[in-house]
Amino acid sequence: MRTILLVAVFTCFRVAGFGQTIRYDIPAGLGNNISREDYRFLVDTAVAVVTDRYQVISVEGGTIRVRVGADTGELNLDNLILKCVAVRDTSAWPAIIREHFRQLFSSIDAQSKIDPANYESVKKFLAVRIYPQEMVDQRGGPDPLVTRVDLEGTYTVLMLDLPGAFTPVQRKMFDGWKKEKAGIFRVALDNVDSQQVEKVTRTSEFQGVEVEVSILANEDYAASYALDLEKNSPELIGDWGCAIAIPNKGLVTLCKISHDKPVDFVKYIQLTKDYMEKSYQEHPQRISDQYFWYYHGAFTRIPIATDADGNINVIAPYGLTQLMTKKP
Repeated sequence: MRTILLVAVFTCFRVAGFGQTIRYDIPAGLGNNISREDYRFLVDTAVAVVTDRYQVISVEGGTIRVRVGADTGELNLDNLILKCVAVRDTSAWPAIIREHFRQLFSSIDAQSKIDPANYESVKKFLAVRIYPQEMVDQRGGPDPLVTRVDLEGTYTVLMLDLPGAFTPVQRKMFDGWKKEKAGIFRVALDNVDSQQVEKVTRTSEFQGVEVEVSILANEDYAASYALDLEKNSPELIGDWGCAIAIPNKGLVTLCKISHDKPVDFVKYIQLTKDYMEKSYQEHPQRISDQYFWYYHGAFTRIPIATDADGNINVIAPYGLTQLMTKKP
């Protein structure tokens, strides 16, 4: 049986049992995101779209079970729910749902033309994405995937960047290539580096200090791009690295740290913290609500505490403190 991977947030076909019912029970963890009435509308619309391609067997717990030839498979609706609830006007949802499945089916068709055992045919599609650890853990854990940890509290997941969708590389596929993981991730990052990511640097005054803040923006690639700043954006890194926030997959903010301006990063965090938290909370594909120190390709969390008066206190990581106190 050929396993077909589907969408970025770990939606996948897999062997499934037969069922005959359509239930409108909202998936666990999403009950606060969508009303029962809206969820019923989403499910009915999704089933109508999917029926054009597959025989729908059942719907339960946010999963559409379908017949795929002689086999069965499942379509997870979690990602689609998040896309829809981001648009308040439900009259726009049918178009969103149709486009979601159009991209999904395009990805399936593209993957059907790839020989997963042939690394040379796959490597041009390799990419990475960052996901919160709790999200990965809720969807089967990291073991079936190919992962590493760059940011504390997240997994960096090896992906296939197929037309219309990102799909995680399964461990069985990776093992068949008989390649070193570090080398594969290097190829994936090189592919991400080739993407067009918007870079904007501006200076803002905060508490009497001129603070230079840079922003990376690309809804699909900004977060992944930030993992390789030394190679793709050395101009954004100071001699002591930079402070960086990656609240969601499409947005990154950062500030150089240098001998000449050793504490600008503190002002940067104090200046951007509310915006960063809003960008994290309101985005359907969050990554981290923490700030990190990026230096020589490694990320170290920057401890931050807010006191009773609302003052934001920033504690430099040990390694950065060593650089700051090192005698010339």
